[in-house]
Amino acid sequence: MSRNLQEAVRKAEWRARNLGGDLAILAASVRSAPPNAVASDDEKHQRRDFLDALYGSAGDAEKAYERIIVGNELQDASYLVRGAIAARAVLRIVLRGPSGAPIGYGTGFLIGDGVLLTNHHVIEGQETARNAEAEAFYERSAMGDDLTPWRFRLQPEVLFYTSEALDFTLVAVSERDRSGAFSRSALGWLPLLGQPGKALEGEWLTIIQHPEGERKQICVRENQLIKRDTDVLWYSTDTLGGSSGSPVFNNDWLVVALHHAGQPETRNGKWQTVDARDYNPATDGEDRIKWIANEGIRASRIVETLRADPKIATHRLVAPIVATEVQDVDVRLPVRFTAGQVLPNLLAPDAPGMPTVPPLTAMVTASASSGGGPLAAAVAMPRQFHPNQHQSDPGETSMAKHLTLNLLVDDDGTVSLLQGGATEAALLSGESAAAKVKKNVIDAPVNPQDDWAKAKGYRPDFLGTGDLRVNLPKVSQTQLIAPLRNAYGETFSDAERAAGVLNYDGYSVVMNKERRFAIFSAANVSWNMRPGITGRTDQWLYDDRIDRAHQIDNSYYRSNKFDRGHLTRREDMEWGDNPIEAVRRANGTCTWTNCTPQHSIFNQDKSPDPAVHLWQGLERYILEERVEQGQFSAQVITGPVFGVGDPVYRDIAYPLEFWKVVVAIAQGGTLFATAYVLSQKAVIDQFGLEVAPVEPFGAYATYQRPISAIEDLAGLQFTYGNDKPLRDLDPLATARGRTQSGRRRVATTEAFGSSGDDALTRFEDIVLF
Repeated sequence: MSRNLQEAVRKAEWRARNLGGDLAILAASVRSAPPNAVASDDEKHQRRDFLDALYGSAGDAEKAYERIIVGNELQDASYLVRGAIAARAVLRIVLRGPSGAPIGYGTGFLIGDGVLLTNHHVIEGQETARNAEAEAFYERSAMGDDLTPWRFRLQPEVLFYTSEALDFTLVAVSERDRSGAFSRSALGWLPLLGQPGKALEGEWLTIIQHPEGERKQICVRENQLIKRDTDVLWYSTDTLGGSSGSPVFNNDWLVVALHHAGQPETRNGKWQTVDARDYNPATDGEDRIKWIANEGIRASRIVETLRADPKIATHRLVAPIVATEVQDVDVRLPVRFTAGQVLPNLLAPDAPGMPTVPPLTAMVTASASSGGGPLAAAVAMPRQFHPNQHQSDPGETSMAKHLTLNLLVDDDGTVSLLQGGATEAALLSGESAAAKVKKNVIDAPVNPQDDWAKAKGYRPDFLGTGDLRVNLPKVSQTQLIAPLRNAYGETFSDAERAAGVLNYDGYSVVMNKERRFAIFSAANVSWNMRPGITGRTDQWLYDDRIDRAHQIDNSYYRSNKFDRGHLTRREDMEWGDNPIEAVRRANGTCTWTNCTPQHSIFNQDKSPDPAVHLWQGLERYILEERVEQGQFSAQVITGPVFGVGDPVYRDIAYPLEFWKVVVAIAQGGTLFATAYVLSQKAVIDQFGLEVAPVEPFGAYATYQRPISAIEDLAGLQFTYGNDKPLRDLDPLATARGRTQSGRRRVATTEAFGSSGDDALTRFEDIVLF
């Protein structure tokens, strides 16, 4: 046993003695009772609060809580699948001497993008880290074969932080393994959450470990939480020696503790072995010690320690770790991946020696309708994919493709394809399908400390100076603006705080602190120098330059048909001559400040409804039809319509309509501006938020409206140049424009800005002159 581990065990013994009770007796009493009988009321309240935040649905949280407190041990079969994904982030640490020969082993796990957590007594200094390696997939395959591990260098020169008091160390890990063939980002990481309430006394815990440096093993739900203290948790377990640095999980595969030491059984002041002898450190290994309980450092205490140290808390690799909240975690998959990383094949197909996985196939299950007629069913069908098949392009990224098909299932079992709209036709065509197979995904994550602190935001002079300048809107009810606060190294004047302008790369946002959505989002948009990058993954971030109480996070969007809709569209920010910077600018639109609830079919561009495509293609059509030759830029300002009668969901009123103002340079070299309103009222009225039917045509409606009407709806004043009214540049403000706007007469459901029967049905209906 190493000197460091002996010291860790001595500290654990000291803490156990200060408990005022015998851990062995306590373990026996807890094992015979459900959590409801052994946990305190305060701890149960904390647990319920945590589940509410994690699940986002009071009903789901209540079901989970009831199962926990009564000791219901049944788990969904998916528990094992999710555990397999979590296990990817658990690595074996190989400690090497100056000659390169192994001198010891431990376990560690990734808690951030390139950040490994283990014990201080495993890696106590930078020199130890420099000589160590972290091995992924040092384990056996599903077929029982030894996998060839991926070996990563540790990089203490990039990040190294250690706490002897709490026995933990953070160290950076190289992006590529030593062979250069494999990327660390494929492993994902396990988020550390600072909020308490992740487990109750009596709950069963799981540990993934490399005991004595052996291949990865798991001790599933044989680890019962016995007792907690400020810094540590005690749990009964079958964890073996050499498992220092292992993650301790709750039922949702969230890390509750960093395993670091045990409480050995003692007799006459001497540690006992599993065969009832006095332990002899000179001749006995750690595996001979009889442990009565183990001790882990609480995840919340580690996060608290990191947050309290400004130097480490603002480190570019650590800042996202300490900023992660329980609402950021998806309970279905509590493992996080870098932007652009596809969810891995569970059997680690890149590891040598893996068997071929059969292709995915689709099944359609349908029951006969009561009337005996044909039945329509929507089926999500993944593209067939063999993990080991040869790719024609070695740089090609394999991604799942989903296509919704409408099928007729007759009473005799005959299945036929219902005719769809333009969207289905395009997707089913060979040319379109071939074009969509390839996804060029660039990894360019946003770091608020580096990217937002220096961001200039929306540029009023993006189109030019003088009368080509388009100013940020003026908010009439300034008392609604969410004030700024100093963050990310930025300090703000009193005037800047009151104005509340949050600057990002290429766009700016002002938040409504009462409604917790943006008042507006203003963007500089260009169709020049588009890199044509189609692959994407969204990682949504808080902006701590305003209070998080003024932002709505992912908990609002779970278990319903709301999507996290961008105001400034992600696609509109993906421009520039540097593809990496273009992707980073686009990724920067994934902030809760730029997010509003939009029905999923509208937001994900899956609807065949022409109104959806009208709304999403407005800017490009306008530039193609009425811009100065060679000009491919526009100023686009977007926001929700806040109405006093807006419906309420999960105690938050959500908007039914959105407005958009588009400003560009006309062929005469002067500005022109048009405004639009889109309503999602009809689809929500008809189908609500809890189900996902096939979307009908006409459920959405896009309207062209005078800019003056948008000013009234949104409580804003739009100006250009030297505070001249932008509404004077609107074609609908002219007599000719008002005449042309009356030519469209189609039925629509009345709403606020969308009241009337003049919804757009095609781009040509837009009045531009």
